[in-house]
Amino acid sequence: MFAFELIGVAASAVSGAMVAIDKKADVFGVLFLAVITALGGGILRDMMLGHLPPRMFTSFIYIALALACALVVFLDAYMRREKYRAQIVRLDAVVNVFDAAGLAAFTVIGMDMAIADCGMSNPLLVIVLGMTTGIGGGMMRDVLTNSMPKVLRKRVYAIASLAGALAYYLLLRLGAGNIVGAFAGMLLIFALRMLATKYKWNMPSA
Repeated sequence: MFAFELIGVAASAVSGAMVAIDKKADVFGVLFLAVITALGGGILRDMMLGHLPPRMFTSFIYIALALACALVVFLDAYMRREKYRAQIVRLDAVVNVFDAAGLAAFTVIGMDMAIADCGMSNPLLVIVLGMTTGIGGGMMRDVLTNSMPKVLRKRVYAIASLAGALAYYLLLRLGAGNIVGAFAGMLLIFALRMLATKYKWNMPSA
């Protein structure tokens, strides 16, 4: 599961950095927003589970990875500024892919930590903590950039996290191993996000 966690951190950091660059943030803003996007959901999860201080303050590999990914994205954008800005439509698609990957990885990681602490007896707790871990960092990123959080408006965002969380939980109940269940849950979340983007699936709104 550690590998899935690193995938989530890296993907979310790249997503956060690219959004910050699109909002014309300076290098500090890019690094800060990347770290918040990558680790914000985990901070919320740890606080809900009573893990204080949160893991990002005790295991520095996560913040180091987030900063490294953000710095690479910033340097790439800085060194080819004109071309980078000209490809804004393609860049939005890239952000969406990394955002979906982070959502998928963090949802199952959050569930795994909830199960380790509280067991399988309370599915609501396990699934809510998974979703909180998955969407928390992205919500913080959107609020800090003065945008409506994607979870409240983007095509099948929280629903994708919920579907993957339910799939993971049910597979564990049916006796599937952690890795198999986690991979299936992640794949479902990622696929739903990509399909929702491609076919413009939206939740009803007034």
